[in-house]
Amino acid sequence: MALRIGVGLVAAALFLAFVGPVRRLAQLRGWGFGRNAPVWFHRLLCRSLRISVRRFGTPSAAPKRLIVANHVSWLDIPVLGAIEPMTFLAKKEVGRPFLGRQVALLQGVVFVDRQRKRILPQVNADMAQAIRTGAPVVLFAEATTGDGNRLLRFRSSHFEAIRQAYVGDVAESVVQPVFLHYRRIAGMPVARIDRPTFAWYGEMTFLPHLWRVIFSGGIACDVHYGDPLSVAAHQDRKSLAGATEAAVRRLAVEAREADRARVPAIPAGPETG
Repeated sequence: MALRIGVGLVAAALFLAFVGPVRRLAQLRGWGFGRNAPVWFHRLLCRSLRISVRRFGTPSAAPKRLIVANHVSWLDIPVLGAIEPMTFLAKKEVGRPFLGRQVALLQGVVFVDRQRKRILPQVNADMAQAIRTGAPVVLFAEATTGDGNRLLRFRSSHFEAIRQAYVGDVAESVVQPVFLHYRRIAGMPVARIDRPTFAWYGEMTFLPHLWRVIFSGGIACDVHYGDPLSVAAHQDRKSLAGATEAAVRRLAVEAREADRARVPAIPAGPETG
C-alpha cells in the first residue's frame, strides 16, 4: 500500500512538472489546449491519497458561474478539482511554496490578501474576468476552514464578482451552492474524534496533516451540487450571500440525513478515486 501511494504521488509530481508548463503557455496564449489537465491531475492525486470522490447533482451549464462551497481542508481543492475544470480564489500564502505555486499555475487561481481590504475591488474584478471567460470560480465563502461539523457564516465581499460578471441575461450568470461531505474514513462513518484526520484548521501544519491523510486508510467525500441561483441585476451581494448560505445549509442537512439513514442518493456522475 505504501508503495502504491509513493508511486502515485511521484506520478502526480511528474504530471505537474511536465504538463504544468505546457498548460501555462496555453493559458498565456489564450488557447483552450489542456483545459482538462487540472482535472486529471487532481484525480491522480486523489487516487494516490486514497480519496474517493462522488458527485451528486449536476454542474450548471450557465456560461458565467460562481461555485460557493463550505471549506473544511486543503483536500477540498483536489476533491472539487477532480470533478470539472475550475478556478479557485485562494489566499496569497498558497502561492508562496514552490509546490503551491506550481499547482496554482496549472489550476488557475485568483489570489487574495485578506489583510489588505483595499485590494478587494481588484480581486473581485479578477474573479469577474475569469468568470466571463467561462471558467467557473470557486469561492469558499466562510473565508476559513473548520472541523466540518458546522458551517460558519458566509462573508459577502466576493459575491460582488458574479454581479460584475452579470451582463443582463439572468440565465447566463448563476451562483451554484456546493456542499462537501466527508463521510467515511477507512470505510467507517466519521466520528467527531476523526475530524482532524481530514479537516485542516487552527494551527495545523501541512506536512503532519498530509501524513494523517496518507495513513488514514482512505477517505470518502461526497460533493453535493445544489440548484443554481440566478443572479438578478437588482440583487445586492449580501442578499445573494444569504440565499447561497441557506442553500448550502439545506444541502448539508440532506447529505447528513441520507448518510445517517444509510440510504445513499443515486450518483449523478462516476466515482473518482
